Amino acid sequence: MKISQRSGRLYLWPGAALVLSPGIDSSLHSHFALQLSYGLEQPFRARLSSDQGWTETRSAIFAPHSAHQIDSDGGLLAHLFIELPRNLQTDVTDLQATFGHDAVFLALAATLLAGLAVAPDLAAALSLRQAWQACALPQSLSAAAYDNRVTVALAHIANAGGFDCGGASLAKHVHLSQSRFTHLFRQQTGMSLSRYLLWSRMLSAVAAVAEGNNITTAAHQAGFADLAHMSRTFRTMMGVPPSELHKMAIAFKQDVTG
Repeated sequence: MKISQRSGRLYLWPGAALVLSPGIDSSLHSHFALQLSYGLEQPFRARLSSDQGWTETRSAIFAPHSAHQIDSDGGLLAHLFIELPRNLQTDVTDLQATFGHDAVFLALAATLLAGLAVAPDLAAALSLRQAWQACALPQSLSAAAYDNRVTVALAHIANAGGFDCGGASLAKHVHLSQSRFTHLFRQQTGMSLSRYLLWSRMLSAVAAVAEGNNITTAAHQAGFADLAHMSRTFRTMMGVPPSELHKMAIAFKQDVTG
């Protein structure tokens, strides 16, 4: 079977996502999550700006909010996205990340590759995600530590799918004034509440596609004004059009309980 005919896999949790897929060449983009990328069968190319030369690599780390672009030449790639508190958002961008040479990770990568040939298994994917994170990141980055009030707010946003999550209602939920809450939220996450809610709605749209909805319906269910708004958001944050979602089998855990 040719690489281009393989179905990708997307595993989605609150705060993290694992993607196994034939490489999708991206436009220059950035997003809230830290990103780990690995070429499962061959190297890929990456760069951090449109006027920068390409770097050929097998493994890379892109810091939160760090612009980047990937050219895969069709090869199979694995990406791990992890949301981090602002105090842990150090500039860890590395286009020649050493985790790709680690013996433990190489065994893990073989399991990731094999996962493309079987039905999606969210529990198995969680174990792989945790093992990859442990191989690739310092211990200081492996355990997110938000202020408890922000943790409660993030859980509320995740469980609500981004709906009814304005500053006033969230502030009331965590017993703060709206101004104090929005300041604390930006301080802790590194982004405004409105920007985070846009990120959350995008993830809700992905979950809606996983439930069998077309992208237009998913966009409306996630609270976007229209498909064009959702498409612009998705492309800006992920570097590819949302139509790529239909090429993947998606497994997700949307609420943060259990």
